[in-house]
Amino acid sequence: MRRRVMMLSCESTSEEIRSARPDTAILPVGSTEQHGPHLPVCTDALIAGQVATAICERTGALLLPTLPYSTCREHRGSSGTVWMNASTFDALIRDMAACLREQGIRRLVLLLAHGGVFIAGPTTREINSDSPDIKVIRVDLSILPASPERAAILECRDNLHACESETSLMLHLAGHLVRRDRIVDCVPQVPRDFLNYQPIFKYSPAGVWGRPSLASREKGAALFELLVRDCISYINSVNAALEL
Repeated sequence: MRRRVMMLSCESTSEEIRSARPDTAILPVGSTEQHGPHLPVCTDALIAGQVATAICERTGALLLPTLPYSTCREHRGSSGTVWMNASTFDALIRDMAACLREQGIRRLVLLLAHGGVFIAGPTTREINSDSPDIKVIRVDLSILPASPERAAILECRDNLHACESETSLMLHLAGHLVRRDRIVDCVPQVPRDFLNYQPIFKYSPAGVWGRPSLASREKGAALFELLVRDCISYINSVNAALEL
């Protein structure tokens, strides 16, 4: 990714974007879904947008507006949760990649803050196989390469949803939206992939998977900086591999 002084986003004019000629666009992908009794339904979208913004500020990539919807049927039945079908997400990303390719964008980064967008993997592989002029890079915050520094911040080793890590990030990014007096811990005694079979509420009545009571603003600030650093490192490593 080429480094530039001015951050490009939807607040830029078309002429400003054309003149800057960015080669990379970053699409923050969140979700609109329940996050327990203490976090808002916009949690994933907010985290995705903030991490993507920090990456674009440091790299000069074009920041696309946050996509607040994705696939999250595992939260079906909770008020405020809105999902799309996997086929809809696949079609949307293909259309966006085609539009950006026409404008000279050579890399589309999917910055995923919701871990349940499993279709993103096949979509990425198929676009990359079929499109020599644009490559999609999938950056999933929930499965970034392991980092001892990130691991050292967290006390709970089973962080999945509305957990210590997400709650810490929200305390750092939007503390006024965290209902600290409503925090409930729950670590279901089943593997994570059981969410393929039944909604989260079958295993956690509160819709929480982890120990958010351990969260703090300080942990969130440290975790945020490491996530931004590690996302940039991962994107750079993929770009290097694509040049082979």
